[in-house]
Amino acid sequence: MTGCKRDAVPTELSTVCSPANEKKYISTSGFLDDKGGVFCSNTGGRMDCGFAVSAAAGGDRVFSADIEQGGRAGQVEKLPSGYKKEDIKIRDNGGNIIRLSEKVNLTGEMSIAPDGSVCFMKVDKIER
Repeated sequence: MTGCKRDAVPTELSTVCSPANEKKYISTSGFLDDKGGVFCSNTGGRMDCGFAVSAAAGGDRVFSADIEQGGRAGQVEKLPSGYKKEDIKIRDNGGNIIRLSEKVNLTGEMSIAPDGSVCFMKVDKIER
C-alpha cells in the first residue's frame, strides 16, 4: 500500500495568518495552550479540539490549531468535564505525550478569512 505525502511549505509563525496562506499546506512552530478552555466539534468530519498557538509559552494567540481527538499519535485524548491543564494529553507523531510548555512543529492545512479575523490549521502532524 502506498500513501500520498504532501510537502508542507515552512512558514514563519508571524505570517501564518496571511490571506495568501488560505487552503495552503504549511508547517510552523509554536506553543500550544488551552487558554482556559478547549472546544471540540466534528463539523469537519473528524472530532477536532481547538488549541491556541503562540510564539512563547503562555503568550498571545497567533492562530488556532484543530487537533484530532483520539488516543493515537498526532491526536489529543478526550478531555474529562472540568479538566485541568495536567489532564491535557497531546501526542506527537511518535506517540509521545508533549507538554504545553514545549515548542512544537505543526503541519496542516490553513483556513483563513480574507480579513484575517478567522485563522486556524487542521493539524495532521505534530513534532517536537
